[in-house]
Amino acid sequence: MSAATGPGRIFPLATFISDLPHHLLPRRTDLPPRVGSSSTATHRLLIVGDVHGMKRSLVALLDKAGFDRSKGDHLVLVGDVVNKGPDSAAVVDLAIKLGASAVRGNHDDAVLRAAAELKAGSDTVSHGEETRKTAAALSTSQLDWLASLPLMLRIQLPPRPRCSLGNVVVVHAGLVPGTPLEEQDAYAVMHMRSLVVLNDTLSPDEAAGEEGWAVEWDRRQHELASASREDETMTVIFGHDAKRSLQMGRYAIGLDSACVYGHRLTGLLLEPTESGLEHRIVQVEAADEQPPPPSPTVASV
Repeated sequence: MSAATGPGRIFPLATFISDLPHHLLPRRTDLPPRVGSSSTATHRLLIVGDVHGMKRSLVALLDKAGFDRSKGDHLVLVGDVVNKGPDSAAVVDLAIKLGASAVRGNHDDAVLRAAAELKAGSDTVSHGEETRKTAAALSTSQLDWLASLPLMLRIQLPPRPRCSLGNVVVVHAGLVPGTPLEEQDAYAVMHMRSLVVLNDTLSPDEAAGEEGWAVEWDRRQHELASASREDETMTVIFGHDAKRSLQMGRYAIGLDSACVYGHRLTGLLLEPTESGLEHRIVQVEAADEQPPPPSPTVASV
């Protein structure tokens, strides 16, 4: 079923598209001169795939990356911050403590909707037991933080080749090529995995499909670059598609490597260098207790 014609019911969004503030962008800054020496501060950006309540794994990844907020490092989460893993509340608390940015994932959205139903005393059971338990375990302030997350996060980086990524947008699941960000379907942005052609138009689909939507996105961006329109290209950093695991396209990078199922947690680290901005992958093995593996027929990973 196409996500664009699917349920479409989401918890109200406070912000559709947010822009990462300039002071949080990766950069090098000169420190006050010291006697006999000069030094430069390096502010880095770490974008992390689906955490799903796996706090120990997130802490391990931060440690491996040498993350240090006091030195200007900033954390971005690609959604599905909560649910499935053992300690969603602790992950939210850590994100808040670190001043992290994030976008809303389908599991974050489901937890918000479940929490609203619980608060209203609704007899309707539209979510699984796991999601309802997560919703009940989160405090009002934790739920408010989840509800504040935008659907998309734009990160204005220097153009290629000064930056190895160019302009970036972070979403949870995907985007439809050729559709402006402002016109993307919110439900699809949190749920899609592939594309289908309906009435000669590309439409999002929740099914895995023969190839992910990112393949077509890469093709379209390559066409722009080949036509000397590199400044119009955009790199999408996303999660959601655990079955495809780490995806490393030139213009689409998927970071969900199934940590919650005992595999790895993946981060993309953007580091300033003397010549510009470079990116590299940082990974750790899952460090938390994992839930049972999902049924092969279940697509909502």
